[in-house]
Amino acid sequence: MPHWLGIVLLYLVGTAILVAEVFIPSHGVLSVIAIATLGFAVYETFLISGVWGLVGLCILVVLIPAAVLTAVKTWYRTPIGKRVCPPNPELGEKDRLPVEPLRTLIGQRGRTVTLLRPVGTCEFQGRRYECKAEQGVIQKEVEVEAIGLVDRTLVVRPVSS
Repeated sequence: MPHWLGIVLLYLVGTAILVAEVFIPSHGVLSVIAIATLGFAVYETFLISGVWGLVGLCILVVLIPAAVLTAVKTWYRTPIGKRVCPPNPELGEKDRLPVEPLRTLIGQRGRTVTLLRPVGTCEFQGRRYECKAEQGVIQKEVEVEAIGLVDRTLVVRPVSS
């Protein structure tokens, strides 16, 4: 077997191991093996010819980042990627917090249960709700008034003494 055929085989094996890394979760072990294999292939290429070694090195410097970028962009479409990070569920109107009970609280007075900076918890009519301060920070145990709704969250302001 000619020496150059062994070097081509090293390049092919290193590339195949890099491709396998995308499909087989090995925590980077296959990547290290692939980089070592490709590095040895470049070393052997330099022993044959400095020009061909430089060509092989330049090709790997371009192709490895391109392959990594392609793998990252397509990994979630692979069978393993679909299991590890499934697509986000589509939420409908029935999955969201109902607005009508919150609308009845507008104009009512309540008390802050936690510090609002700007989001926290307030108590209205014995029930706790997520609330947002109209501006600034509202301390704990302060009387507040609900003045509106923003993204299904009550907006409150402190009641003037």
